[in-house]
Amino acid sequence: QPISSKIEVIEILTFDYRYLSYLILKNKESAESKVKSNLGGKLFLKAMRSFPINLVMGEGAFVYIWKSYRAAKKMIKQNPKTVVYSSFSPYADHVVAYLLKRKFKYLVWIADYRDLHVDPTYRNYLWKDLQLWFDRKIASKATFLTTVSEGLAQNLRQFHDDVFVLPNGVTKIPEKIQRYKDKFTISYTGAMFQDIRKPQLLLKALEELIQERKISRTKISVQQAGRDVTIWKSLVKIFNLDDIFETQGIVSLDEAHLIQSKSHVNLLLTTSHSAYKGVLTSKIFEYLAAGNPIIVIINGPKDEIYEDAMSGINHLFIGYDKEDVKEIKRFIMNYYQAWLADEKYPRIEKGEWDSRYYWPKMINRFYNKIKKTEADV
Repeated sequence: QPISSKIEVIEILTFDYRYLSYLILKNKESAESKVKSNLGGKLFLKAMRSFPINLVMGEGAFVYIWKSYRAAKKMIKQNPKTVVYSSFSPYADHVVAYLLKRKFKYLVWIADYRDLHVDPTYRNYLWKDLQLWFDRKIASKATFLTTVSEGLAQNLRQFHDDVFVLPNGVTKIPEKIQRYKDKFTISYTGAMFQDIRKPQLLLKALEELIQERKISRTKISVQQAGRDVTIWKSLVKIFNLDDIFETQGIVSLDEAHLIQSKSHVNLLLTTSHSAYKGVLTSKIFEYLAAGNPIIVIINGPKDEIYEDAMSGINHLFIGYDKEDVKEIKRFIMNYYQAWLADEKYPRIEKGEWDSRYYWPKMINRFYNKIKKTEADV
């Protein structure tokens, strides 16, 4: 994202496993994929994200932590009213803020968590009890925590009493763009996280609709944009949908937004866990901004928090298991028939979500929280 000219940026050197792997392989994407491709690589990444290794060679690492602390300490001495904001991941930023708060006890420190460090779904860590101790030690020093959804907030309250929910929200509403004309297009833009996110319910529904001759193969397309082309190709082959599958590969953010705006239905894949529900990824807000019907498929138990967060939003369906295939078929047919009839195509309207998820309104609530906190300190 572009950075305002009013913001002074100080760049700090990192010397961590990412820097070394990119230096050796000369390519970020190949470095990531090679490390994740075997059991040893997966264990290595878990170690890099776990205390105490994350402070030595994890993202940022010791050199970055020390240099950032020194640079920030100098800034605070020049302006004692500084508010410190840090965001996980990487954990290095929280460690820098923790050290600053110990040095300057009067500081207002906002510790943000876009994800959980000890995540029960992905389990990207080693030594769970040690990690929870570390999380509690770091977070307890913050003035308050912020996170992107109520699901995360419920987990973070074990570390701090004051957790402010600030969803990613809709930051940009694109102009209404004419949708794809030749084919009814269902699109997925994003990552798959190996086999954690599952589009099988949608693919099964499409396979049945084509077999039942309710949808013509020549008039429908499943489109994917992202790095996981191999995963998608293997899945569409299982459901005999090879011929309707198209991939855009890795695209820019602007190109992804264009795909979302031109599609007739956008697919969102996410997860839930009995101990971790209501995770609102940034993708759902991109889809709300695009305004086209949305199918959400959640891999995991029924997620009441997610459903509540999406309440009042029309043209959105949430499915979990094979019993939902019939409902997904009905959902798709409604919009497919509207497209065939060349009717005014349904849209998700801004008024359905803007009071909750439009960034200009959300950020004002956050500013007010900071001002109140400063007054109380």
